[in-house]
Amino acid sequence: MNAPSHSPGRPRETISIAGFGACIITGYPVPEEAGFLRKAIAHAQTEVDVEIKYNIATLTACPAPTALERLAENVFPHNPDIIVLQFGQTDAKIAVRRLWNEVLGRRPIKKPFVMPSDRPPRLENRLDAFFRGCAGLALGARPVTSRADYRRSIAKMVDAVVSFGAYPIVFTPFVFDNFLADAWARCYSCDLVADFAGRSDVCVIDGWNPLALYPRNKILLHDGIHLSQLGHDVLAQCLKPKLVERIQALAPRVPRATESCARGAA
Repeated sequence: MNAPSHSPGRPRETISIAGFGACIITGYPVPEEAGFLRKAIAHAQTEVDVEIKYNIATLTACPAPTALERLAENVFPHNPDIIVLQFGQTDAKIAVRRLWNEVLGRRPIKKPFVMPSDRPPRLENRLDAFFRGCAGLALGARPVTSRADYRRSIAKMVDAVVSFGAYPIVFTPFVFDNFLADAWARCYSCDLVADFAGRSDVCVIDGWNPLALYPRNKILLHDGIHLSQLGHDVLAQCLKPKLVERIQALAPRVPRATESCARGAA
């Protein structure tokens, strides 16, 4: 697969952005136009002189190690200049029910799927998340993806994107209502920020800290995992300046004085 190509000396007319992540990157389950990536791109478009084209590839409930295997086939064919990566919510989840059944020697019981909606959490939702966290703590539950495997997978994704010739913008995991999963997400976020500190070929956006400034019942939906519209707004505000900065580096704005001279000569 060829990397994005552009002839030196010719002005850029378009910039291509690809989003690759779990369903949250599309905005799900809030309306698509409210998703943080689309909102950040829409706001960035008002500040740059080139057209921004974008494509979003999503893998539902997909941990980072599996996403790594799907990166090239799902993203690179679109020849993006910038790739926004968002994985971690599945990785940091704690499978308490499955572990509880193993401890008791029970056969796994398939829990009915509950379709996420854009309604806020109720008291029973928050209590359920709290008691799951307590049970996970008592049982010594571990996240779906180990800390080392998560770091390794994200690092390999970043290296693949850089080798392809695109610029990776990596979101760390977000907050959870389950305090145990939330603690792991915080650890993963700190790891990514530290792992890529000082590198100019990648941008890491800490998604945990800005969201943690708000009450969980305002930033999360009823399942304690997906983001509310406020949550998406917060992330869009974090992402937009990073997009503008990179786009302007790829397609520098023509100085206004030069434009005026060109019009006068015409």
